[in-house]
Amino acid sequence: MKKRLVSCGVIFVLVLLLLPAYSLGSEVEENWPEMEFDEEFEWEEAADYRPEADSFHTELVRGVILKVIEEKEEADPFTNETIRNQTLYVRITSGAFKGKEIEAYNHGVSNPAFQINVTEGSRVILALEMENGEIVQTYIADYLREPQVYTLAAFFVILLLAIGWRKGAKALCSLLITLVLVWWVLIPGLLKGYNPVIYTVAVATVATAITMFTVAGFGWKSIAASLGTIAGVGVAGALALLMGKAAHLTGFGNEEAVMLLYLPNDVQLDIQGLLFAGIIIGALGAVMDVGMSIASAVEEVKTVNPELGLESLIKSGLNVGRDIIGTMSNTLILAYTGSSVSLLLILMAYEESFLKMINLDMIASEIVRALSGSIGMVLAVPITAVIAGFLYGYGAKKPKEAA
Repeated sequence: MKKRLVSCGVIFVLVLLLLPAYSLGSEVEENWPEMEFDEEFEWEEAADYRPEADSFHTELVRGVILKVIEEKEEADPFTNETIRNQTLYVRITSGAFKGKEIEAYNHGVSNPAFQINVTEGSRVILALEMENGEIVQTYIADYLREPQVYTLAAFFVILLLAIGWRKGAKALCSLLITLVLVWWVLIPGLLKGYNPVIYTVAVATVATAITMFTVAGFGWKSIAASLGTIAGVGVAGALALLMGKAAHLTGFGNEEAVMLLYLPNDVQLDIQGLLFAGIIIGALGAVMDVGMSIASAVEEVKTVNPELGLESLIKSGLNVGRDIIGTMSNTLILAYTGSSVSLLLILMAYEESFLKMINLDMIASEIVRALSGSIGMVLAVPITAVIAGFLYGYGAKKPKEAA
């Protein structure tokens, strides 16, 4: 009965947390059609934002290639390279025109980043150019990648539940809640111009508490892990903020950041602050892992030997933490290095000097991102060990843990 009451309480708290998120997301959606565009902005380009404002617009739907009607190789007028244009017979598989079979065009390009190679049976995204409710022209917009993404997600969920059982189900719930917080709370808030660092720290704190209490239940372990994680992430964010400003990092280290300057609204985003917000979110998962591991180790030691005092508990947590640091220290470094392999290859291929590479905004940003997160992760070890030691040493004679 007690566990059911606790569960109901958790659900009630989550509902209270998600209600503001839902209203915030709804507010953004309601205001989106009211955004004003410059007079020079052509309505064909604005069709994706306000399709109801003009009879001509583009709709994206799913489709499947039934037949390749014609295939021609021609010279690209810009690069003079050979490209392949296709005339296809396709079936629309979603939207108002589901089941309709029409011709579509696949315009070839010389840039491999935008080239779409399709054959009979390929599943694609179709762009329908509409005018007065009728399809004027259809062309291939992209590959349909949803089935593979959903398959991989389903495989992950099955493994999580099969191996983790109840713990896996709790972990899945906490993951879904974290995604909701990011999608419905964090992103809309940043789009409204809230302070990126403060707002992200607040969301990260809520996400940490929900994750820890969902996975570990209400007890000293979850409290110690939450406080250690929040402290570690806070250190990572503060360090990134200080060093980033000292190093004059602008936040414009990638193309996506530059595109934020041209959003169709009047909000002035803090691009530099968004860089630090990304560092906090990027470090959150690894720091949570460390915090929970240390808290679990201290709890296990206390369970085996209830007579251990504060000093012994802290020492046990630190010993386990040192082993974790030995492997986890590579986690964020390798993760951020892996995301920058293409850039590093370009710089190495053109034999850029180390002096230039280390001082590039994009390279320095990734280094600060990786090192700040790693420092926060390392500091989470002693912080969590001390907190867990005090809680288990003085908080109760026996560890309090909810199943």
